[in-house]
Amino acid sequence: MSPARFLALFLAAATGLRWWWNLARPLSAEEAYLALCGFIPSPAYFDGPGGTPWLVACGISAAGAGGFGATFFWPLLAALASIATYFLVSSLVGQREGLAVAVLLNLLPVFNDAALHASCAMPLTTAALASLFCAWQALDRNSGAWWFATGLCAAFGLLFSYTAWFLLPVIALVLIVSHRWRPRLPSAGFWAAWLPPLAVYVVLLQWNAQHGWIHFIGGTWKTAFGLHFSSLAPSLISASHSVTPFVLIALFIAAATAFARISVSPKIKFISLPALAAFLAALYAALRGLPALSPGLLAASLALPLLAWLPKQLMRFSTRAITAVVFVSAALWCAITLPRPEAKGFIDANVGRTIDDIRAEQTDPVAPPLLLIAENAPIAAALGLALPDVTPAAPGHPPVYTVESAAARSQFDLWPRYDQFVEAEAAATPEGVDPFTEQDGANPFVGRSALYVTARQPDDLPQAITAAFTAVEPVAEVNTPDGRILHVYLCSDYQTMPL
Repeated sequence: MSPARFLALFLAAATGLRWWWNLARPLSAEEAYLALCGFIPSPAYFDGPGGTPWLVACGISAAGAGGFGATFFWPLLAALASIATYFLVSSLVGQREGLAVAVLLNLLPVFNDAALHASCAMPLTTAALASLFCAWQALDRNSGAWWFATGLCAAFGLLFSYTAWFLLPVIALVLIVSHRWRPRLPSAGFWAAWLPPLAVYVVLLQWNAQHGWIHFIGGTWKTAFGLHFSSLAPSLISASHSVTPFVLIALFIAAATAFARISVSPKIKFISLPALAAFLAALYAALRGLPALSPGLLAASLALPLLAWLPKQLMRFSTRAITAVVFVSAALWCAITLPRPEAKGFIDANVGRTIDDIRAEQTDPVAPPLLLIAENAPIAAALGLALPDVTPAAPGHPPVYTVESAAARSQFDLWPRYDQFVEAEAAATPEGVDPFTEQDGANPFVGRSALYVTARQPDDLPQAITAAFTAVEPVAEVNTPDGRILHVYLCSDYQTMPL
């Protein structure tokens, strides 16, 4: 059987297994939050570019509101990443090596975790591997079309994560340090590759300008250089769990072997520099205490092709025997450590119907429907998807609000809120204008009542609820499928928070 055919059968089985893994899994609160953000489409959202929530929403629309639907496209992205790896290594070394690296990639716990859960990690990795393959084809064939395809892959990654912006600069660095490829730098095809990601980046910057640069104000120069080297050892242990200890050791050996030959092998140079850049990004995230899934998976995926250049013998041991140990240990480690899917969800359709019934019972027939306010974004998003009637209180508003706050904590604080003032109509006569008021405003929700859904007890309610409403009283308790209890409070006569 040819390597390509074997890989096709392997990926078909792996994709089907990953779909089956999530088939009966309920929607998690985090996935509900992403889905709700995706159903209100935007170039970006509070937590980053808008590709991840949009893809989750598309999956739920296509395959249903469950874990299977929320992650429907992620096994497909994993298959595309594997195909890109196969073609990249095959074009650099050979088909057998490409098949081995692609299969090993699918045995890594971190890769399977990213293929089973909705995050930006898998789309970013797919975009990076596809970009490298297209860039190599562009260099090997001196093709402007392949350069533009490289830019499209980088732009796709940028739809999900800002980290994708490093792809073209690191490819440019490969050209700069190579005597063979340096003359390609002024070519029109290479610079045309920058146009698609640049267009995406301009859109993201415009969105940030409209929302107070929320993606870029999370730290200072001091925090940017505040590295905690005490976390180096725990990060190394975490990396060994993510890629398995034997694979991690093999990667270190392959990296040392590759860097010893980097000056005489353009192919090794082409793979090593992007892998090094991704490793430094993962190391920086670990030393800063930032989430390491995306940079860690990216570093492992870009470094894995270096295994194709291992010598035939290592310290009297056959590389083929070592490879067999690496494959078997990776498969066993992944099978043992892969987290089992959750059997019970948080807020399902039954909980949504129950809360909708409570709202109908507590609503005065001559008054507007009660607002729905949740304790935090996960509860609000899960409830928003579970309600039988998701009609918002006002056009453009989310179906469920979060508690008002002066600080932005999630996408709910960027959407219209119940505590916002809107510009009032101008006075009919100049005499009615207050010279000391720059702008008149009014809150259309003053006097409205709401249901507050929270896990908190009555004596632990936030001041943003108790001080903003004239009266707050418990009306019901709702049991969720996972055993938690949601307390429902009737909040009467909203008057806004006192200053």
